[in-house]
Amino acid sequence: MPMNKFHPNKFHNITRLVLFVCLLSLAGSPSQARQFRLMMPIASPEEPNAQLPTGARPVENVQPVPRAEVETLVKELIEKWNTPEMASTLSDQFYDKSRFMDVMNTGVPRDATARIQSIRGIQTLQQYIVPNPVRGRDEMVSIVSVTVQTQLEFNTSTGFTTLPGTNELILKINSAAPP
Repeated sequence: MPMNKFHPNKFHNITRLVLFVCLLSLAGSPSQARQFRLMMPIASPEEPNAQLPTGARPVENVQPVPRAEVETLVKELIEKWNTPEMASTLSDQFYDKSRFMDVMNTGVPRDATARIQSIRGIQTLQQYIVPNPVRGRDEMVSIVSVTVQTQLEFNTSTGFTTLPGTNELILKINSAAPP
């Protein structure tokens, strides 16, 4: 009987041994579960410790901002993209606003335009009421997350270039407080 003949029983035993060793190694490493339990929860608007500005009071029933209003704001923002007006659109609380504008001015081609392909999801993350002494009435502030499918278009030495992307925009929308 030749020695190089395949013996299914030997192969089956080796497979069982490998599976057994893999199971033992998984059972012997509880560090992954311990690390998972250490994750901190993310504050949400429903939690009482959610951060509010000074003088603000939370809205009891968060109401979604009308889709048409959010779409209008997103379109205005995209129209101002890659223009000097973009800086006035961004909040003073925008992280590293000056650096972002520097990169827009130096790293983005001057003829580049951004187009909205679709607005996927709109979610009101937080709402609160703040007094507005200038207008003499309270305002409702809504923090809204919008997922936007965009496309960047510009010309290069090799021709017309498009770069698709998915972006999450966080909008702060002020409106008159409900009575």
